[in-house]
Amino acid sequence: MTRTKQRGPCQVRSKTAHPCPHQAVEEIRGVPFCAQCARKQEAYFAMGERTQDPPRAHGLHDRLRELGAEEVMSKASSMEEILAAARRLGTKGKLMHSELRVYDMAHAVLSRQARGRAERTGELFNDALVMILQTEAGRQLGELRDGAHRNESAQQWQEDLPHNRAKERSRAQREERSRAFQEKRIRVQLAAWKEFMQAERRELELRKDGQLATLLGATLPGEPPAALRRLASEDRRQAEEELVALTSNGKTSYKHLEELSEGDMPARIAASRLRTTWLKERGDGWLACGGDDYL
Repeated sequence: MTRTKQRGPCQVRSKTAHPCPHQAVEEIRGVPFCAQCARKQEAYFAMGERTQDPPRAHGLHDRLRELGAEEVMSKASSMEEILAAARRLGTKGKLMHSELRVYDMAHAVLSRQARGRAERTGELFNDALVMILQTEAGRQLGELRDGAHRNESAQQWQEDLPHNRAKERSRAQREERSRAFQEKRIRVQLAAWKEFMQAERRELELRKDGQLATLLGATLPGEPPAALRRLASEDRRQAEEELVALTSNGKTSYKHLEELSEGDMPARIAASRLRTTWLKERGDGWLACGGDDYL
C-alpha cells in the first residue's frame, strides 16, 4: 500500500454534505487522509484482502477490471450482464475453477468495485460498499452473495445459469398468462355486473309505471279485485323506493338497488325467476278460464 506525507484537507466524504473536518497527514493510494481516517481505511483494505485467497483474488480483480466489470456494474440490467466478465474468466486464465464458490465470485466483484470507488472518492471502504450495494447491479450481486447458492461451486452455478434462466423465463411466462387470464376474467365479471345493473334499473322504471297491474290483468274467478289492486300498488311503492327482492333458501328479503353487490346477483336472479314463474302460472290460469271473457 503506497503511503506518503500529505498536507491539506482529508478527502473522506469530500464530495458529500458532511466531509471529514480534519487536515490530511498522509496519502494512501493517491488519496489524502487524516490520521484517524487513514487507520480506518487501512483496516478496511486489509479486511478486503484477507477475505480472499490472495493470489487468486488479485488475479480475479485484475481480470475483472480488464474485462470491463466497472462498466457492467453501472450499466447492467441482468445477472448475465453483471457476471459476463466472471464467466469469461473460465476460458481466460482458468480462474473460475471448482474451488471458487458463488460467494467468492460475487464478493470479489463487490469488493473490487468498493475499493475502486473508495480510491476515487476518498470514502471509507465500508461506505463505498454500501453505495455499490445500492445500485441495481450491486443489489443483485449482494443477493447472490448472501443467497441460497452462496456455497455452490461458481463454475457449476455459471454452467447451470442458462438453464435456470430458461426456467425462470418459463415461470414468468406462466405467471404472465395467469395474470392476463385473471385480468380478463375480472373484465368479464365487471361487464356482466354493469349489464345486470342496467337491466335492473330498466325493470325498476317499468315497475314504477305500473308494470305489475298490466301483467296481472283481470281478476280470476274467486280473486278479490281489491287484493290485486293492493298487490300492484305495493309493487309500485317498492319500485318508487328502489327496493328489489332477493330470494335465498326459500326466504325473500328486500334491498335498495344501489346497495346491491355482485354477491347478491344469484339471490336477485332467483327472486326475478320466482316472480316470472308466478305471473306465467297465473296467466295460464287466466287463459284456461276463458281469457277475453275476463277483460
